[in-house]
Amino acid sequence: MKVKAQGLLYAAKWIEEAHGRDALARVLRECSPEVRTRCVEAIAINWHPVEELIEFLQVSERLLGTGDGRIAEAMGAAGARANLRGVLMRVARHLTNPEFLMRRIANLWRQYNDEGELLLIAASERLVQFEIRDLQQTYPFLCPMITGWAGEVAEAIGVEVPIARHSSCRTRGAPSCTWTVQASGGKPLLSDG
Repeated sequence: MKVKAQGLLYAAKWIEEAHGRDALARVLRECSPEVRTRCVEAIAINWHPVEELIEFLQVSERLLGTGDGRIAEAMGAAGARANLRGVLMRVARHLTNPEFLMRRIANLWRQYNDEGELLLIAASERLVQFEIRDLQQTYPFLCPMITGWAGEVAEAIGVEVPIARHSSCRTRGAPSCTWTVQASGGKPLLSDG
């Protein structure tokens, strides 16, 4: 599977902003030469093997986290915020319904991933559900990264104080990976990963 480099670049930027330049340097030192080069030389629209992103996530989790996926989740959220910021998204949110916006976002999956499909199951002001199908294999820490992305996307389309949960996972024997994002109706809570 190949993915656009922007996920890797946003992840590196998040480490630098959240943990400092020294932390990013430490992570990069532990990564393969290919990943180090990609982080320095890649342009966001370049394709690269997903294994490089996964390696970066694994090393980041080991050095900066506890291995529970929270670092990958934060990186996914940061990437979504970077992609969805701006006046255009805020205006679109007020001019159309959440289901329409989420379908448009789901249709973008193949522009950033050369494998699989993101299918919208439901979308409203209180709930977003989607699944990812047809990936040839599973990848550690990719699902937590998508969980972080899902929470930010749901908030961008109007879900108030979203809680993102990875409801089923191929690594746990499910036929596909699914996510449910619900409005919490109050203060933010920690997600399940």
